[in-house]
Parts: sequence; structure tokens; C-alpha cells
Amino acid sequence: MKATIIIIIIITLCLISGQVLCFSVIGCTGGSVMFKCTYKSNDQHKEKYFCRNRDCTTGISTETQRRWVNNSRFALYDDKNNRFFTVFIRNLSREDDGEYTCGNNQTWSHNVTLVVNKNSSCGTSVIRSANIGKTITFSCKYDRKFKKHTKVFYRLNADPVHVLNSSQSSQSSEEKFILSDSQKDHFNVTIRDISTADSGVYLCGVERHESDDQPSETSNTHITFIKEIHLNVHSQITSVQVEAYISKSVFIKCKFPQKFKENKKFIQKDSSPKIPVDEQNQWVRHDKVHMYDDTSEGDVKVFISDLTTADEATYRCGVNIADDDDPFTEIKLTVNQDHQFSTSSKSAAVIGESVKLTCNYPEKHNETIKHICKENKKKICQNISSSEKKRFEFSDSTAGVFTVIISNVSRRDAGVYWCGAETRHKHVTSVSLTNKHELTLTMPPVVGREGDSAEIKCPYDAKYAKEIKHLCKGKCFTEDAQNIIKSDEDHVKKTKISVKDDTELNLFTVTMTELRAEDAGKYWCAVKDEFNLPIELMIVMKDVITHEASVGGSASISCKYIRNQNQGFFCRGDQPNICVRDGVRVSSKSSKNGRFSLTDETSAGVFTVNISNLRAEDSGKYWCGEENSGSFILTEVHLHVKK
Repeated sequence: MKATIIIIIIITLCLISGQVLCFSVIGCTGGSVMFKCTYKSNDQHKEKYFCRNRDCTTGISTETQRRWVNNSRFALYDDKNNRFFTVFIRNLSREDDGEYTCGNNQTWSHNVTLVVNKNSSCGTSVIRSANIGKTITFSCKYDRKFKKHTKVFYRLNADPVHVLNSSQSSQSSEEKFILSDSQKDHFNVTIRDISTADSGVYLCGVERHESDDQPSETSNTHITFIKEIHLNVHSQITSVQVEAYISKSVFIKCKFPQKFKENKKFIQKDSSPKIPVDEQNQWVRHDKVHMYDDTSEGDVKVFISDLTTADEATYRCGVNIADDDDPFTEIKLTVNQDHQFSTSSKSAAVIGESVKLTCNYPEKHNETIKHICKENKKKICQNISSSEKKRFEFSDSTAGVFTVIISNVSRRDAGVYWCGAETRHKHVTSVSLTNKHELTLTMPPVVGREGDSAEIKCPYDAKYAKEIKHLCKGKCFTEDAQNIIKSDEDHVKKTKISVKDDTELNLFTVTMTELRAEDAGKYWCAVKDEFNLPIELMIVMKDVITHEASVGGSASISCKYIRNQNQGFFCRGDQPNICVRDGVRVSSKSSKNGRFSLTDETSAGVFTVNISNLRAEDSGKYWCGEENSGSFILTEVHLHVKK
């Protein structure tokens, strides 16, 4: 009330002479004010000042025109064309309250009363953050008595203040700065498509005069700034959500513009210090996080295995440019409980043939890309090379399950594979790896006939060319292994076995002659204890069983056991290895299959196969076989069904 009475008295005294020689400016603690002091045309080139006392120790003065001049919290701009100068005072305090003069040193002056009020809703200062390309909105609260007043939004810069928008100006929704006034108690300012140039300090204000009434067109107005916003712009390229599973692995690739491909990269977990990727074009490790800075592609690759809930966090992969302006991509990693994925599986593949791997993935990822990768020596799962991808065929089998068929399997395919769902965004590719497959290799079975010879061929990597090769019955370098021959042994000492090591073809060949039933079994080619490749030797007995029967009748075929305590089986196929793999009809474990049945007579050393209701198409080649721990001995059977 006292301040209002003082203002009324001042206004009355200032108007006695018929012109405005003095006026009041109202601000608030912590806020800012901006106002104009007018002058006559003949005073354009004279020094201007705004001071609290004669020596101007508090205030500012200048002869400079059309450029902002600064002195601590005070700034002055002389606009000679419009015959006024503007005064800006920032960060007001109650000590600033009092009488000032604006004018020149010769012919004129105005008395200015600066009133600094204390108001909880005025003079606030906040810090806001935004990312490049995004939109941000500020809310500026004002006293309800100013709901009809003009609202303004300014920016502090080198000038130091620049008006960006006003509630009285016409606005388009496409403008960068949009001001919307509720005309109740606040107005909002929206900044669109933010760039790094938008970092800085902004001011919300109300245009008013010395009373609380709405100013008229002839009023001597000023701006009371009620809020100060410090905007920090981060160079975030994008933010994505990545889901992974406990005990599984996740692969993330962050892509950056080509202009940054030579810059050093970093990884950051939550608010922890940045982890620099010190080496480029090679995998580096920090705790359990593996990182790869690929300068050829401008990518950063991140691989985390054996996930736990402690790995759930917000990660940043970024480019080192400047401490406050490093562009980065934000990855929000969630690690879920795994209730549907198998821990791991083992598969065996025959070199030269195909193998099928089964993979699970969350059904909600049905539209994502199916992915498979292979662990390297550092147990980092890396993408299959483009030259090899053509041998990998993907297909969906049921909901949440897909299969991968690897064709024409070779030595280099052995190892550990992971499969899962791949999700691609514009700047981020993530793969949640859910299934682990350990793939071992074996050579195609070697079939030798009793009394004849057989060649066991062992291919090896070129790096083993000068090493000694081994052929063992049983896995080499284990207690139960039987050493058959080494590449440096003289075959004269083993008359039925010879060896040849072709270092140009990287092929170690063992020839076994005068084959017997006991030669059947699983053999292993090995180099040191680093390379072990299993090969099955099947022995076909000399004797051939021939059986004739009629259509509609039955056939009873007696098969002799060569060894004791074996499992018998009966299969159909032109070749014994194909018969064993695909054509088994009945066995000691599964003695009934449609028209086929098997009866074991172990005391007599035989098993009998019965085929009922014979058909003409039953004619063909069959095999009586026996198996013991993966060792096969077979006898050829010819069945002729007459009409």
C-alpha cells in the first residue's frame, strides 16, 4: 500500500509541467526489467546515461549508438533513429530499489523510480535440458491482474536481449518459437526443432506500466521479466528401448554420421564416467562390456553377455567432440526374467551336409528380423560374414520359434552360435540373443566291406601343416583312446595301416586294409589337443542275405549278431549310412512299426524281423544292423516280393 501511494505522488509531481519528466519501473527480486528513455532529435549524438548518482558508480553510460553496451548487470542500447535508448537490468535485488536518472549531460533528463518487489512467483530461475531435433515447452506463471497484458519471450545473447515472440503478434504453428497465453495465470512458450544454437538463457516477461492496469497505446511501458530459463541442448541423436534376458546376451550397434567416423567414441552407463573406446577397429573390453569402434562404417558395436539385473541401465554411445556437446545415442536396456528360452543345446553336423538349429524369440518381436551370430575366441558373438550368409536359411516354424538351416557344412562352421530377434531403428540396431547352440562337426561316415580296404580322410587347417597328426579310435588324448597311427610313423611297422599327409591340400589320409568287424567304430583325427574331428567307420559284412516272398504274404528275416550286447535294427536304403540316418523301420528299442516287427533272440545271437501283408513296392535293399556306442556293423539284405 505504501509503495502504491509513493508511485501516485510521483506521477502527480511528474505531470505538473504538462510532460512526462519522470516515471516508475517495477521489477521483482531475482528478475529483470527493460525500459526506454526517450529524447529529442537534436540530442541524437550526445552521450546517454542511466545512473543512480552524479558520478554514475551505479549504472551505465555510453556514446555508442545502435549497439548494446554492457556494464555488469546493466546494459544500454541507443537507437538514434527512433530517438530513445533502452536500459536492461538483470538479477534485481532489494538494494536496487530507489531513484535513478536517465538522460545526457547537457540538456535533458528523466527521473526513474525503480521499485523492486519480493514475490514468490516472480524472479524464478530454472534449468531445462533438451535434445537436438526435439521440441520443448516452458510455462511462465504471472499474477492474475496481468491476464490482459501483453506477454513477451526474450533471449539473452551477445546483444544482450532479443525479443523472440509476443502474445500480440500473429503466429503460425510452423514457427520455431510459439507463445500461447492462457489469459488466466500463465503462458507457454514452445521451441520447435531444437539445435545446439538454441542453448542459452531465456526470459519470460509482462509488458506493463507503473500501475497494474492494462497499458494504453500512449502509456510509457516497460517489461518486467518474471522468469529466467537456462536451456541446455544435448546432442542426442535418438533414444531407443532394448529388451534382453537374464543369463543371455545382447548386441547393440550405434550408427553415427560419416563425418564422425574417425572420431574416438565412448560408452556411458547411467551417470558413471564415460568409458573411452581407446582402440579402433578391434574389440576392447571394460569389465563385461565389449566395444568395437568400426571406422569404416562409422559404427560403435557393444556386446554384453551373461546378463544380470545389474546390467539394466540407461547407456549412451557417443562421439568425443567437446565435453558439453558430444553427440550420443541413448539406449534404455531392460533385463527381463527368462521363462521360455532353453539354456543351451548341442548339435552335431556332418561335413558337407546340412544342420538345423531351432531358435526361440519373444512373440511380440514377430515382425522383427531373425538373427544368428557366432562367437569368436573372445566369446563375442559376431555377425555371419556376407560370403557365408547364403548358406544360412531362415524359416518360421511356429509362433515364437524359427529355424536356421546351415547347408554344406564345413570345418569353419564348428563353434558356438547365438540366435534371437533383431530390431532396427534409424540409428540403432539391437539384437536380443536368446538361444545358445554348440555345434560340433563330424566327417561323413566311411563305409568299408569286410576284407576290403577303406580310406579315412582328415582335413585340417593350414596352420597345422607342420604339426603331427593323429588317428585314434576314441577321442584322442583321452584315457580310453586307442592310438591307431601318427603322420610321422613308418607304415612298415603297421602292415595293415598306411598314412599320407598332403600339406598342400591340408589333408591327412589313413588307409586301413583287410577290414574286420572289430574295426567298426568312431575314429578321431587330431592335432595336439586343439583339433579333434570324429569320423564313423561302418563295416559291411561279406555275407548277403537274399529273401523271396509273395504279395500279401509275410517275410521272416533272421539277422546274426556279430558282437554280443548290441542293439539290433533293420532299415531300408541303397547305402548303409543313409539307411542308418533316414530309413530305420524297427529296432531293439522300438520293436513294432506298422507291418514291421523285430524279435530279439539274444541267447541264440540273432534277431528276427517280420514283415506282414507284403506289397510289391517292399522289394529292395535292406540292412540288418547292430550298434554299440555309435559303432555300426551291417549285413546287406535283398528282398524280392513276387506278384
